[in-house]
Order: sequence, then C-alpha cells, then structure tokens
Amino acid sequence: MNKNVMIVLAGGFIIAILVAVLVQASLGGKKSDDGGEKVQVLVAAKDLGIGSELGEGDLKWQTWPGNAFAGAITKKKEDDKASEALKGRLIAKVSSGQPVLQSYVFKEGKGNVVAATLDKGMRAVAIPVKADTMAGGFVSPGDFVDVILTYKVEVSREDQTMETNAFVRSHASETILKNVKVLAVDQESSRDEDKAKIARTVTLAVDTKGAEKVALASEMGDLILTLRGIGDDKDDNTAAMTTDIEVSKVMQNIDNLKTGGGGPVRIYNGASMQEVRPRGAVSQIKFEDEIEDSSEEVEVPVLSEPTEGEAE
Repeated sequence: MNKNVMIVLAGGFIIAILVAVLVQASLGGKKSDDGGEKVQVLVAAKDLGIGSELGEGDLKWQTWPGNAFAGAITKKKEDDKASEALKGRLIAKVSSGQPVLQSYVFKEGKGNVVAATLDKGMRAVAIPVKADTMAGGFVSPGDFVDVILTYKVEVSREDQTMETNAFVRSHASETILKNVKVLAVDQESSRDEDKAKIARTVTLAVDTKGAEKVALASEMGDLILTLRGIGDDKDDNTAAMTTDIEVSKVMQNIDNLKTGGGGPVRIYNGASMQEVRPRGAVSQIKFEDEIEDSSEEVEVPVLSEPTEGEAE
C-alpha cells in the first residue's frame, strides 16, 4: 500500500476520534445542566377564568428549573403556603399548571376598581343622594344599606273604598332593597377617612332585578339609604312598608269618625281643646288661659245636638 494513502487514513482516523470526543463532551455538559438547581414556582392548580377571586385550592407549588421562567413567583421558605403567596381577583385567564404572575392580579389604583370588585351576576347602579338621604354622610364604601322608596299613591275614584281609605290616602314608603353593599361614594371606592362626607352619588352592588327596581323607583319618588350596623344582616321587618295612615293619628281618627268607631277626636286651638265625638256632639272642656297667664279654670257649657221638639 502506498505510504501517502496510509498517512491520509491515519489522519482521518485521528480526526474522527477527536470529533467523537468533542460531541461526547458537549452532550455530557447539557446533561449536567439539566441536573442543576430547581425552584418551586406558583402555578394554577386548575383552570381559572377572568374575574376569579383567588382562594384556597386555586394555586399550588410546582418544581421548575431555576432559569425556566423569568418573573415567576417562587417559594422562599418551606412553610410558604400557595394560597397566601398571591391574593386578589384575576384580570387574565390562567390554565392549569401555568405560572401565575403578579401582573395577572388586579391591583388597587390601576384599572376599573368597581368592575374588578363586582361578583359574577352582580351589577353596579348609582343613586343620587344628599346629606339627608345617605344617613347624614356616614355611608362609606364597604358599608351595607337598605334602600327605601317614598312615593305618592294615586288611587282612582272608582277604586276608592272605605277599605282603601283606611289603608292609604296619598303617600307610602317601602323598602325595595335590603342589605346592599356600597361599592363607591362619588368616585371613591375606598374608605380613606373616618369622617362623614356629603356625596352626590352612591354606587351599589345589586343583581339584575335590583338594578331594574332602582331604575323604576327613581322615577316613582324619592330614594333614601339607611345604614346598617356592622355585621347586621337580619331581616326582622317582613312587611317593610308604611303608609300615611299609619303615620298620622289625625287620619286614623278621621277614619274612626266616618265609621262611627273609636273615641273622640281632640282638636287643639291655642289654649283650648275640643272633643269631636263620633255622633257629632261637640264639647269644649276645661282649659287654662295660657295667653293671659291665668291659672283660673273656666267651665264651658256642653253643646249637644237639639232634640226633635226643640228643632221644631
């Protein structure tokens, strides 16, 4: 065999060995990197939709390579709980096993605060208010209120009976919403100060039916917010309505006169008082003349109805 051919074959064999060594060294280095440091990353334990409030069982820790995901939330201590590592309402959809970033959660001061704090199926509705319709200005975001509607009742002449007149004459009030959460007062959605504030609007969290009630009630009459105490979610008033007959004792006594029942109606005129009885007899009783500052009692004769003989 030619000497030159032998030299070429030997050189090629040496080069092949060198290439094989380099490839083996390169593959060995990558394998060593895979066995490097790993970290615990916060990921979604299940599919989470937009608007979901993070709670127990929504997040978990999962092992990831140390440089696999920049910006991920990592486990600092062994006793760190996944449910406490990140809290809030999601503004992005997260799939199961996907790392959850800080930017996926709504932060105060950024974005629409009211929309982010609304639960599913709830609506935000604003009510115009003033000092005497919002508990003197002590209604604040996060409080719970009842909504009372006061309006004028119009009963047609055909529908007016003794029963309807004994129930209501012209005005009534009723509670149309109970235990409703206050989302915002004017454009403020957080309680910054512990003092009263007179606002122009109060935004409430209601369901669809509640929003319809508020829209209609605002056209019917006046709306008033009554502030509930902290933790007071009881509903003892099942009727939740009051009419002018219940409020006014004068109207009640007038109805008693019409039906011939009840005691006499007392009518005060300055220092005097008259008793009007159901039969129509009027008597004026003793009174003290407070105008003249006299303590002397004056007896006034009782006027009664004339008899048939006297009338003739």
